Amino acid sequence: MRKFSGNIWHVFTISVLAASLIGCSSNNRLSIQSNNIVVDTKDRMAVKSITVFGDSFNDVGTYKTATGSSANPGKATVNPGNVWVENLATHYGLSLKPNRSLTMDKDASSGATTQVGTAMVLGGNGYAESGARVVMLPSQSGVGNNQLVAPVKQQIANYIAAKGKFSDNELVVVDGGTNDTYAQFSALCFGTDDNGLGTGNTTLLIADEQIIAAANAQLDNIKRIVNNNASLVLVGAAADWSNTPFATQYLNAAYQATNCSTPVSAQQITDWTKRFNQILKNGVADLPDVIYMDMWKPMNDAIANPSKYGLVNVSKSACVNTKPTSSGVFCTQDTLATSDAAQTWLWSDSFHPTPRGHQIISDLALRLLEPVAMKTQ
Repeated sequence: MRKFSGNIWHVFTISVLAASLIGCSSNNRLSIQSNNIVVDTKDRMAVKSITVFGDSFNDVGTYKTATGSSANPGKATVNPGNVWVENLATHYGLSLKPNRSLTMDKDASSGATTQVGTAMVLGGNGYAESGARVVMLPSQSGVGNNQLVAPVKQQIANYIAAKGKFSDNELVVVDGGTNDTYAQFSALCFGTDDNGLGTGNTTLLIADEQIIAAANAQLDNIKRIVNNNASLVLVGAAADWSNTPFATQYLNAAYQATNCSTPVSAQQITDWTKRFNQILKNGVADLPDVIYMDMWKPMNDAIANPSKYGLVNVSKSACVNTKPTSSGVFCTQDTLATSDAAQTWLWSDSFHPTPRGHQIISDLALRLLEPVAMKTQ
């Protein structure tokens, strides 16, 4: 693939939602109207393979074994529905399979099992694992062993150890940061030891520093991908989870006043997320063949304009399962509040999108990729 300048990628990221794709004209060129950018379709990369790193938003079935059901792939959505990266793979005529399998852990699941969670390599191209932070342990899974759930840095290292480098015509997708903001919330509010400082020892200043460190570490992760021959990298921003059903329950003033060691407001989550994403966005702006995507922007639009997306509920969890836990990993069509909730509600569990929510994200991703990537003919 021809190497485009980082500046062109930067223009794509800030303009594509407002842009109008004119399409392929008679001279086989595609333009983005709002910035008069013209890209030859002959320069679009034919996507021949895909690899995914990240957290629960990108996880394609790490917890299948934990569900105990051959029919449930164990994704953080309404199973067996697609998460957004699976929609990308399908668009390019490809598929995603989990790289590892993790069993349910007694501590992560709050006693839903008596077993200590284990991990086993499967070898698939979906390295993302629910609960993963950018670089630090413990991870933040509600299912798998949080000393075994691989941070994004380790996922990438595992890929390079197995493959050596990325292949030509390989689309690499990576996200991260959301579990890092959650870890700081947990360390402050619940007093958990998520920074290696002991329980109850995280201060707001330390939490702020941890967010900055995580953002810079994610930038290093992306640079490592680029430096190992990646042809095209799609970077998903951290999610601002301050408007999720989880946030409604745990970030409200009444809960915070009586249940948090150190109160953490919804605005604090937003501020951390903005700080993380700004560092990331600025850092990737000049990297070749890297596209930055604010994957939460269309979710926010869906919350503000639900009818635009055919949604009837954007505030509550569609999944009503409680056993073994309320996680979307264990949610299926049989455990929904209404039979059509996978397509008409935005949230599966209290933190993760339904398949419809994931489609909203993948629609944005495909618009960003359209000028530079295509299905192999």
